Amino acid sequence: MYSHYLQNKLAYTWIVNHWVKDEETITQQTFRALLDYMDRRGKSPASIEALIQYIMHNPDNDKRYEKTNKLEEELRELKKYDPAPEWDTDVLFADLLNAARKEWMLSRLKLAHMITIGSWSPDKKAETTGVGAAEEWLRAELTKDFRPEAPVIAGLLQDNTAAIRNDIDAKMVSLETSGKYPLGFWHIDNLLTIGRQNLRFLGIVGMSGDGKTTITNAIVYNWLCAGAHILYVSTEHSPTEIWESMAWLHQDHPDYGFRLPALQQWEDGLNKGTATMDDRRNLLQVLKDIQTRRNIPGLLDVQQYFNWDAIKDYLTVNHKTHKYDILVIDYLGRMEVPGDQKYRDKAVGAIITNAQKLSREWDDNRGLVILTPIQVNREGNKRAKGAEEGEARYDLNAIGQFSEYQHHLDLALSVYSDEEMKCNNQCEIQVIKKRKGMQPLPMTMTIDPNSGAFLYGDCQREVEAKKPYNRTAEEMGVTTEDLSSWGL
Repeated sequence: MYSHYLQNKLAYTWIVNHWVKDEETITQQTFRALLDYMDRRGKSPASIEALIQYIMHNPDNDKRYEKTNKLEEELRELKKYDPAPEWDTDVLFADLLNAARKEWMLSRLKLAHMITIGSWSPDKKAETTGVGAAEEWLRAELTKDFRPEAPVIAGLLQDNTAAIRNDIDAKMVSLETSGKYPLGFWHIDNLLTIGRQNLRFLGIVGMSGDGKTTITNAIVYNWLCAGAHILYVSTEHSPTEIWESMAWLHQDHPDYGFRLPALQQWEDGLNKGTATMDDRRNLLQVLKDIQTRRNIPGLLDVQQYFNWDAIKDYLTVNHKTHKYDILVIDYLGRMEVPGDQKYRDKAVGAIITNAQKLSREWDDNRGLVILTPIQVNREGNKRAKGAEEGEARYDLNAIGQFSEYQHHLDLALSVYSDEEMKCNNQCEIQVIKKRKGMQPLPMTMTIDPNSGAFLYGDCQREVEAKKPYNRTAEEMGVTTEDLSSWGL
């Protein structure tokens, strides 16, 4: 038991600190006594009697063990199992942790309900209540939960069967609630797991115009729908452009039965008949739902920084408020670096290495998913254009300028489109590196020109069918007076 305690000390401590007392035979105080014994003596008690003697003598004058008649009675009740040097530590650990987490979770949910109805406020001065306040408070509380994905330190196989069981249980938990974030592409998500304790340093590889930012935004939107909290730092696009991309992607949510014209069709839309007042009302409905987080539970914080240290500082300062799960940088390889620029590649390589390290060590080793587009070199793009049908378009040599990407990425997706594919709003997505998992097949996908969403296969007819019917102002029954009153 002692070696098991050392390897799972954080989890055992979590149980003691969060367990709501119940009527079980092994109570919170009993469990604390057991942990204290192992902490002070450097071994597990040889018997129940040894633990009773430790509490009775109370060598550290711990006030929690004064007047311990009830505790002694409980322990003596357990003496029928004496001697107990072979307690099943696997079962003990799993059962206690599950019981503690269940009771603690129920208590959090009850308090969240009280915040919602206004009968209790976590901030007595501000009197913060309501649905939004309950969601924010509960999200913050859940970050205190012990994460079963945390790795066991080391040890013997026979001493760590609980670690195996916990890992399998974690894999079976719904992806949206366990620090795992599917990309939203089933042919990849069915074979690979993206998450804070899984594949977490990700790259989107491609040439200019291939669709790297488009697929990045689509993935970010899918993560938002899964409830992720994301910091999105762009060196290429303004925050407004990214926010608009999210709004247009959100129109594909099943709550809506309408289609918005493509963003570029809103320029002088009423006069041209490409955007209508009905379209504007539909857009306002989408924006209202985003504002209230009615059907998009995640959080997106968009910032513009060009310096790696500035990004890390912002991430650290604001994590307490926003509890980030994911960092997106468009592009990591274009960060500004000080000093002599002839050493720029070396400095950027150090940033890439630092980003990979951050993905592992962030938030007390809970991890951080980091996603960045990566520009391929000209030689790589030349080979991609000459690839035969069925051959990989890109490989890791296409990003050879920074060998750190080749070594450190957990997952590298490539996106490719030639001129004909661009005309058909298509691109080809391949996995060119994965640290673990099965290899997905290459897939040709169609980009919805209205929303920017990715559709499987040659879906041009489907996309055309979804396009809104563009009517002129006259066909809509809009008069010249109407246009004048709208300032048009």
